[in-house]
Amino acid sequence: MGGVDEVFYLRNLRSRKLYLSDDIDECIIDSIVRHILQYNADDKDIPVEERKPILLYVSSNGGSIDPGFELVDVILESKTPVYTINLGYQYSMGFLIGLAGHKRYASKTAKFLMHDGTNFVVNSGAKAQDQMEFNKRIEQRIKEYVLSRSKITSDEYDSKLRVEWYLFADEAKEKGFCDYIIGEDCSLDDIV
Repeated sequence: MGGVDEVFYLRNLRSRKLYLSDDIDECIIDSIVRHILQYNADDKDIPVEERKPILLYVSSNGGSIDPGFELVDVILESKTPVYTINLGYQYSMGFLIGLAGHKRYASKTAKFLMHDGTNFVVNSGAKAQDQMEFNKRIEQRIKEYVLSRSKITSDEYDSKLRVEWYLFADEAKEKGFCDYIIGEDCSLDDIV
């Protein structure tokens, strides 16, 4: 990073704007988590309702579930509000991160994807069975999380889980996956 990019990066950090626009892995998530934790530390003596929100722009194809849920947990526990913003697409783990926002925004043509993800099991027979059993427990927790952050029912979740469930912003708002559509419910000024 150099020159102009570095100036914008530093300006964005001061403005509490974070960007997740890559595949989700430990390196990408670590930086975002550190910033959210630091903003919370900076705000420690400020009443929650007076804290300046953190804006997290998420446009991602998804990625690894373990670091993804590290970020989800930090967002959910953040006393400083974290607003997630979908200006393009939130797929797979990106979708699950977007759900965590205290307020969730999307552009009119933003896209969302919920699905059961990808899983690889490479191990001995017994260990592979153990891993598959644990994966079932993970899937159950993901289901509980999605249901708690949306308007969909358990039956609807089950019917959509094994397919590639794509939605546009208006459909996502109807299902409770986002709260505001930019240009309809709010203006661009609200998320910049």
